[in-house]
Parts: sequence; C-alpha cells; structure tokens
Amino acid sequence: MVDKIIADIDTTLKNDTYFAALTLALTLPDICGKAKYPNKGSKYRYISWYNEYVEGAKKSDSPYAKDLPYLSGELVYNLRCNVLHQGTPNVEKSEICEIDCQVDKFILYITEEGAVNKDFQCVKYGRDLNDVQERCIHVDLRHLCHIIQKAAKEYYGSNKELFNFFNYILIDEREEKRIIRELVERSKKHE
Repeated sequence: MVDKIIADIDTTLKNDTYFAALTLALTLPDICGKAKYPNKGSKYRYISWYNEYVEGAKKSDSPYAKDLPYLSGELVYNLRCNVLHQGTPNVEKSEICEIDCQVDKFILYITEEGAVNKDFQCVKYGRDLNDVQERCIHVDLRHLCHIIQKAAKEYYGSNKELFNFFNYILIDEREEKRIIRELVERSKKHE
C-alpha cells in the first residue's frame, strides 16, 4: 500500500493535481508512524516518525538559524491536520508548541518539476534585534512531497514486516479486463 501511495503521489504531481499530492504525502507519516509506534497515539506517532526519518526535520545547528522556523514534525503534523480535516493547506500558530515553529506566515510554492527547492525561512526582529516580531516559512510543495515520499519508501522497504496492519482487498477491474484482452489477443495470434 505504501508503494501504491508513493506512485500515486508521483502521478498527481505529473498531472498538476498538487492538493491531491500534498494530501497523499501527508498521510505517509501516519502510516509509517503506526508501523513504528503501534501502541502510541496518532499525534505522537506522526511527529516522532517524521522527526526521525524525514530530511530537514531537525533544526539547523547554524548560529544563523537560531530563531528560524523549520519543517519540524510538529509543524507538518499541524499542516496535515488542517489539510485533512479542514481542507486548508495552512498551519495554526496557536496549535504549535515549539516556539521557533510558531509561524505567522506559512506559504506554499508550486514549482516546476526538476526546479531547485524553494524552501526558505525568515525572521523579522524588533528594534533591539532580540525580540522576534514575525516568523515565516515558505515551503516548496513538490519538495515537501518528495522528502516525505523518500523517507516513507526507505522506511517501508526496510521494515515491511511492521506493516501487517494492512488488511484490505482492492480489486482493479480495469486491470482484470486488460489482462483478459491480452489473453484473447494472444489466443487469436496463435489460431
């Protein structure tokens, strides 16, 4: 199932259905978190798995990044909740505990395939340069989808045995019809 979701994200990005791609990508830490932490609550699972496996989930050690927001598990979990439950690709500052990730402006960019990652963060200081007046984060939607996909693909590939909670039957009748057509065509060629 994880492989199918990853493939569907690629398809949606190629077809310029970015909101669908974002929605699918934001479900992957839920799924992988359930595999990693099956006895924990969904918020804990999501944030913990994201922070451990997704590139860029940790704050930079650079002294220049002291007050900058970043794509923490908590911030992305907040985005996930807003997208899945309210249909809005935004974050709510009041719902984020980590001060550096309490952003005043959250902006998504949609870039061309193969474009350079356009993620960036900014901080506006008051007169004394110690008081943060505003934090903003600009996120390249395509890049966010890719870093989550990459982490999920690697985690799933190394831990398939943990995904035993997948218990479903999905029959694609279109695939069955395609197989039958191919068999009929082959039999006609052999007549």
